[in-house]
Amino acid sequence: MTFTLRVRPIVLKPSTVFLGERPSDVGYWGFVRSGSDYEGELAAIVKDLSGIVGDLSKEGYSISLQPVLEVSSIDDFMNHAGELRDAHLAVLLPIAPVALYQYPERSVLVSLLSVVDYVVVFDRFSEHIYAGTLFAPPLHKYLSSQSPELARRVVLAEGDLGLVKSVMRVVYALEKLKNTTVIMVGEPNYDFGGWVTLAKGVGLFGFRVRHITYSRFAEDFENRLKNPKYIDEAKGIANDYVTKGQAEANIRVKYELPEPDEDRRIRAGVYYLTLRDYLNEAGSDWVTVNCLSANTLGKVKATPCMAFSIMNDSGLVATCEADPTAMITHYLMRWIANRPVAFYDPTVNIGEGKLILAHCTSPTRMTGYDKAPFRYIATTHHESNTSVAPKVLYEPGTVTIAGLSHDLSKLLIIKGEATGPTYLRICRNQIEVKVKDATGALENWQGFHWVMAYGDYVKELELLAKLTGIQAIKVE
Repeated sequence: MTFTLRVRPIVLKPSTVFLGERPSDVGYWGFVRSGSDYEGELAAIVKDLSGIVGDLSKEGYSISLQPVLEVSSIDDFMNHAGELRDAHLAVLLPIAPVALYQYPERSVLVSLLSVVDYVVVFDRFSEHIYAGTLFAPPLHKYLSSQSPELARRVVLAEGDLGLVKSVMRVVYALEKLKNTTVIMVGEPNYDFGGWVTLAKGVGLFGFRVRHITYSRFAEDFENRLKNPKYIDEAKGIANDYVTKGQAEANIRVKYELPEPDEDRRIRAGVYYLTLRDYLNEAGSDWVTVNCLSANTLGKVKATPCMAFSIMNDSGLVATCEADPTAMITHYLMRWIANRPVAFYDPTVNIGEGKLILAHCTSPTRMTGYDKAPFRYIATTHHESNTSVAPKVLYEPGTVTIAGLSHDLSKLLIIKGEATGPTYLRICRNQIEVKVKDATGALENWQGFHWVMAYGDYVKELELLAKLTGIQAIKVE
């Protein structure tokens, strides 16, 4: 599934009085004074943006920096409105005191919102140039009071290239979500919002859903289970996964982590192949299964724990339990962090100032697709003792945790320090995270499942909340 974020720089071009060979000696407060000033600023801005796009491209994002559009009148904007609709994000660069910039009712800033989804305003601070920083804050403030649904789609990044980069990450994730289809096996889980939350998610974020019934999945699973070609492939995939998951034999014995037998391996492999075929048929990168329902677990005697671990490690998004709330956070976090993200049942221990996050599947490449995976022990699903599941031996590091409310109106954001795995009698994958305000995490609990990424993405999640009109609740 190919997606490229298209970024269009829009430059407010000064009038001819500021584009002469000699610097203007009137009316130049904080703005360019000559043609060479203007060309120098334009070149510097393009270099800055190209650098950001280059950095993100090296991280694995596909981003196209489109040609600069110079605007000196509303006619310029209108003449190019059609081609601007091809962009996902406009970067507005107010180099000049263009009158159309200051007033919302006839502002280039606001008119851009009629053709692109998001706008970031960026000004460079150089020796004598302050440019649009004089006008952007009051304009945005006024717009916030009159049309907050428009203002939330604008980010002011005055002199902050790091913020511009963060905006690109978040808009990439939002636009990627908008252009994808989730394969949902079974009903959206009614314990976590059900059809109501799914409908709200589709309405707010624009993704599509391809539904696969329980009976269709069970039939497809059984047909593959009877096919020698699939059996051989399933064995190969599962045996390779189990062979690689042999870390710390003493832990397997001490904590009663059984090694899956051949039948469990075959069923885990067939589960993977069935879901893989669904994704390939739909050209999708996202799947979720109501996997613990009696209609699925009872019929196929397996879970997708191994399949989801492999898929998340490969760059796909595989979300547990058809949770219509957390699956959205899972997809967005994968693309904001651009690395595998894990999905958990959270618990909060306010006495010890920590969270314990647990689930029976987890990626292993959580510090990056190109980084060494965490070691793991291949075992079975905890509650049912079926299939194949990892016990990942997590490493210490800074992590960011996010949880949406079931009505999608609030986003809990937590930054903490992972200390490593625990060995409780709960889901196989367990990670302890130290936080400064465990009480705040408990009192501001949202949804049911939370997702976690290695790294600090608090700024990006706050931007995500702003751009979508969701209330951010930050806890450390």
